Amino acid sequence: MRRSHASAAQAGDETRSAARRFAESAVRIVLEVLDRRRPVPQLAAVADATVVAAVRTLLDAGLVPGHALGVAVPIRVSVALVDARTAEVFAAYARGGRRFAVAARIVRTRSAGWRLTALRIR
Repeated sequence: MRRSHASAAQAGDETRSAARRFAESAVRIVLEVLDRRRPVPQLAAVADATVVAAVRTLLDAGLVPGHALGVAVPIRVSVALVDARTAEVFAAYARGGRRFAVAARIVRTRSAGWRLTALRIR
């Protein structure tokens, strides 16, 4: 492998691992906010305003999936890179004996690093 290919592969691995670390943290924060173990404004540290507003709406309307079953526990978080700046996140979490899903999009910005820009909870 030529030197340029090796450095590009290494940069891709670093991007993937950074995206995965961010995704795991972001999913945990989202679940803690949905369980009301964290205040909604703390989500703004990792998510865009539209995501924060959507989560606030879910909480205010009582539409959090399976909320009555107990605390949300993340099971698995996976990341698929779309390009060097964008990744798709898919995660599973448990409440009581049931499993639920999270889908999200994260984007890396120059100023703020990785940010959660879209979120879907089922």
